[in-house]
Amino acid sequence: MTVPARRTRGVRADELLLLILMVAVAALFWATPSLIVPYPHQAPWYESSALFPRVTLGLAVLGGAWEVWVRRRGAMQAGGTEELDSGAAHLGQAAAIVALFMAYTWVIPWLGYATSTLLFVCAAGMLLGLHWRQTVWLALLVSVGMWLVFVRVLKVAFGHGWLP
Repeated sequence: MTVPARRTRGVRADELLLLILMVAVAALFWATPSLIVPYPHQAPWYESSALFPRVTLGLAVLGGAWEVWVRRRGAMQAGGTEELDSGAAHLGQAAAIVALFMAYTWVIPWLGYATSTLLFVCAAGMLLGLHWRQTVWLALLVSVGMWLVFVRVLKVAFGHGWLP
């Protein structure tokens, strides 16, 4: 049986970093309407283009608060981690997916959200070695589903591309 490390008074560096990040994210939450140009001030909050960014930023603040609370209770020792084994990672594949995602975010304004998402999921599936039929079905379901959620329900403005 191991005895947990004794907590000292004060804030550890990892907790301080989490608190700083939470404050920065909270500031972004409040600044979101001023960062969206043009921002439709007359739109109701649930139809606002700031709804999705604010929901995600709010969840990030709550997640940070939860993490600080868990660390303060001593559930995770200093230097402890709940991360996956990085030795099992395929860094080439990960780098390719990150590059693909960067390209995806760059082409959305020109190709449209649904088309860009379809192409991104197809390319990612091929990079990961999925069968082409699985990849196409997955890409169709993900692109239509995400388009409905983000464009129709959350009213996120992605620009008007050549295609939807």
